[in-house]
Amino acid sequence: MSDMAQKPDLRDLTAEQLARLLADLGEKPFRARQVSQWLHGHGVDDIAEMTSLSKTLRAKLSAVGRLTAMGPAKVLQSADGTRKLLFLLEDGQAIESVLMPEDGHHTLCVSTQVGCRQGCRFCATASLGLRRNLRPAEILGQVLAARRLCDEFRPLTNLVFMGMGEPLDNLDNVIVALGHILGEHGLQMSQRRVTVSTVGLVDRLPLLAAASPCALAISLNAPNEHIRRQIMPVTKRFGLEALRRAIVDYPLKPTRRVTLEYVLLGGVNDRPEHARELARWAKGLPVKVNLIAFNPHQAGPFQAPEAAAVEEFQNVLIEGHVTALLRRSRGQDIAAACGQLVAGQSADGAPGQPLTGPQASA
Repeated sequence: MSDMAQKPDLRDLTAEQLARLLADLGEKPFRARQVSQWLHGHGVDDIAEMTSLSKTLRAKLSAVGRLTAMGPAKVLQSADGTRKLLFLLEDGQAIESVLMPEDGHHTLCVSTQVGCRQGCRFCATASLGLRRNLRPAEILGQVLAARRLCDEFRPLTNLVFMGMGEPLDNLDNVIVALGHILGEHGLQMSQRRVTVSTVGLVDRLPLLAAASPCALAISLNAPNEHIRRQIMPVTKRFGLEALRRAIVDYPLKPTRRVTLEYVLLGGVNDRPEHARELARWAKGLPVKVNLIAFNPHQAGPFQAPEAAAVEEFQNVLIEGHVTALLRRSRGQDIAAACGQLVAGQSADGAPGQPLTGPQASA
């Protein structure tokens, strides 16, 4: 294991680094394309499975590199069809991803860290603290594993980096993973269908914009500084005015918008006056708002909003000329809904139901 740990995982390398590695092994440039097809197109977990390569080349690759197998250790299925995937990592740490069925496709909620250090009070993951960053291979491995659970009738087409962790707090590794996800050498997923979410690390937004054309979402959750400081510690570093300027400066294609995620906390930020304040804050910005009713869990002191309050909040935003969509909570019965991921521990004490049959994982 120690020898393996010293070898680079081939999916941790950028396309350029992989090409240099093969050149150093005396191979011609087209070999990099072949290897990339095995890594991403086929998603193999063992270099020996790259059967179109000669045994000699496979042996050379195995001598200098390795692959991380990322099959889920457990899959829980919700009554609504959502599946929560638990991955046990090489060092014994655990992460979760959420695979959500949609009309004609699947969306995967991807994790980028083991735990999180941002401390958002409504998020169960925050109770873990930050244990470590995920490597690019561990980020991409979630996508490849989820893809194997989908079929041709509902393929995996959409990714949201909204799972465990703050993506911009692990930006270097996230950028490498995005390169494999969006690049011609990799999965070739649509830029519009891959969204990276952040609590608002303003100083890193230009770096993300320069490195990747992915879609951007910002976890806002409050219409003013007073409320946001109470529920999101990041506000002490980057206030709403700085965040607003960052959105104005963020380079977007003409038809693209930044998504503002707004978790509605009962009695905290869900009143009509909060919606009117949010509409004023968002005026003139290239944004849309995703409204998410809080999903209760033991780690959070908040309550879900009333259904009538959610509807009124949305209507006030629309009347204020702000595009506002209500995001339906998925997987609540297996603690897979937004803000509930705690790596195998049920955030609300409710046990999920393991899958049975060929898609189940032991």
